[in-house]
Amino acid sequence: MGTFQTKIAVGRERGGAFEEVTALVDTGASFTMLPAGFLSKLGVESDLDVEFTLADGRKQTLPIGDVRVRIGLRETYSPVIFGPDDRFLLGAITLQIFGLIVDTTHHKLIPAPEMPL
Repeated sequence: MGTFQTKIAVGRERGGAFEEVTALVDTGASFTMLPAGFLSKLGVESDLDVEFTLADGRKQTLPIGDVRVRIGLRETYSPVIFGPDDRFLLGAITLQIFGLIVDTTHHKLIPAPEMPL
């Protein structure tokens, strides 16, 4: 497991402007999580509530929606958790959608050498 920060751009699912943010890349996190207030400002709406198990074993129900994400020159859709105001977290599901892996030595995202089906 390793963490570092990277810039990503986020926009609502059905068009509109992107806003660039600095997100923590955490190889131990499944979902991307962004502040609920930030997502609301972009016009992103939640689709459903999902119960998650936190690192300390507690359970918490959080809303999820879909956003457009831009990393470098690539852009696609990704699920996102509506989180606390200080949480900009880029998770493994978004990285997998983009076909990226984490180079923890150089603290950067790199293309996966192959994509499993």
